[in-house]
Amino acid sequence: MIITHLKQAWQLLKQNKLFSTIYIVGTALAIASTTIFAIIYYVRLAPVYPDYQKNRILTFSTILYEAPGYSYPRYAPGVSYKAMTECFNNLKSAELASAYIVDWNLSPVFAPGSKTSFDIVKRLADPAYFNIINYEFLSGRPFTQEEFDAGSHKAVISDRVANKLGFTPDQAIGQSVNIGFVDFEICGVYREGSAISNLSYAQAIAPYTINSYYNFGYPGCAVAGNLSVLMLSDDEEAVRAEIDEYFRKYSSTELEGKKIESFNQPRSALKAAFTLNAEFEPDMIEVVKKNFLILLTLLIVPALNLSGMIASRMDSRMGELGVRKSFGATRGALLSQVLWENLWLTVIGGVVGLALTWLLLSTNMVSTFTAILATANYLNDPSVTIRFTADMLFAPAIFGFTFLFCVMLNILSALIPAYSSLRRPIVTSLK
Repeated sequence: MIITHLKQAWQLLKQNKLFSTIYIVGTALAIASTTIFAIIYYVRLAPVYPDYQKNRILTFSTILYEAPGYSYPRYAPGVSYKAMTECFNNLKSAELASAYIVDWNLSPVFAPGSKTSFDIVKRLADPAYFNIINYEFLSGRPFTQEEFDAGSHKAVISDRVANKLGFTPDQAIGQSVNIGFVDFEICGVYREGSAISNLSYAQAIAPYTINSYYNFGYPGCAVAGNLSVLMLSDDEEAVRAEIDEYFRKYSSTELEGKKIESFNQPRSALKAAFTLNAEFEPDMIEVVKKNFLILLTLLIVPALNLSGMIASRMDSRMGELGVRKSFGATRGALLSQVLWENLWLTVIGGVVGLALTWLLLSTNMVSTFTAILATANYLNDPSVTIRFTADMLFAPAIFGFTFLFCVMLNILSALIPAYSSLRRPIVTSLK
């Protein structure tokens, strides 16, 4: 019976090319837009390259402090080297801690002997950073603790940067390159991740000790500085309690008891993915509601349009259905045929939609849509190319969920007008 329905659906597809084309294109666009939406959030939330430990990563950055002699509280974008060495590196409830500085202003890179340059996203970090963010090194190595302590001008760059400089990964090792008007020696080349991941995206990473201000403490509060922190831990509350206790002791002894506000940090990478400002705690329930409504909009609007098309098509087929009724076809059999026809078109639309998704993502044709959904400052810069790796594009669970959800909506969009039409008496159908 199913084979018969599919054969009939194929014949109707060839006979009604305009309707079939519009139906397939509408389904493909709905699945493509929804899959792109899902993949972007999948990259931001799932443990994909290089954030394989994302479900254990905690983040800490902005603090607000009151200091003696100042009439108003002051913000600091992070903590100081003093706080890093006294507190974060000695946390009992964290396996590992790493400090880093993100340069949100793109840094120009000059190839050796070249007069041209291009812009990249640069991070300054410590060696522990590479044990939390698991970059795949294609050649060379990360800078060592000794090089970090000495403030050596060593840097690791991504494979795409090496390629733009005219080097293979192996050839790049030992070469001199100017990044942000500072000369570095390349000691490693790693596989670049996706720009959507504001947790780890960088095209060049160097020791933050190259800057003399790395151990700078803000006026009036020596634990306030410019360092953001990543930690590995399975106990967010315990880590938060340790950090709060450190700030409390420092405040009582150095700030005359004045407050240091840590904004309920550290925060999981999941929560951090939905805010650029550490002082604002994201309401995850509201985040889920908002994104679920966007998802429904992407699917329901096309489903309503398809429902109207199916209703119109059913009216044009009433004579055919009336004849079949008169020869004994049951309402259930006719309804089953209509649903199988639409399922067949939906499957074709799904395949086209998946191909369209890969085309759009692999050719960076959805950068604006991506920048809206992903909260990364540098995505709006035209020099940053959004890259989707194979493990991001080939996520069967994402496409499977999207396709099943779309099938359900398409079945409902076909069921309602088909059931309404088939309830008409035979005489009415034959007119």
